[in-house]
Amino acid sequence: MLKTLTKREKWMGILFSIGTLIVVMTAALIGFAYAPPNENLHTAPGDSFFWIAWLIVIPTWGIATWLVWLQRGKEDIRGAMVVFAFFLLSIISFFPNTAAANQSVLAIFIGDVIGIIESLFILWLYSRYSRAAILWLLPLVIWFPITTVIKFINL
Repeated sequence: MLKTLTKREKWMGILFSIGTLIVVMTAALIGFAYAPPNENLHTAPGDSFFWIAWLIVIPTWGIATWLVWLQRGKEDIRGAMVVFAFFLLSIISFFPNTAAANQSVLAIFIGDVIGIIESLFILWLYSRYSRAAILWLLPLVIWFPITTVIKFINL
């Protein structure tokens, strides 16, 4: 990035990375309190494994989104921002869906398979706007197959 960022652009970077993290971690905290998604996983790492992964995956996805947002003057990014919002809702809805499904490993597994598809779509979409976003999305793209395998082992 050769241009100097404005104060607003810097704050948006914080909003996309830290703001997204706060929203997702708040949903996770509430979800774990009422319906722990890992309760029925018999061969899985502890909850801290998932929390640590989310502390990496969510902000890096936010930074990738911010890099796309920075292209707003040159490109029409509305579609990418809608995809960001829908994926954020998808992640947040994981916790009530888990509770509604009585922590069914199959339901969680299906959600993770959908996450693989969504993350690959986001990778493709964001790559159209920013090459650097591809690198920032790698934790997200790597995470979903890992967590899907964990759920598959527990089916």
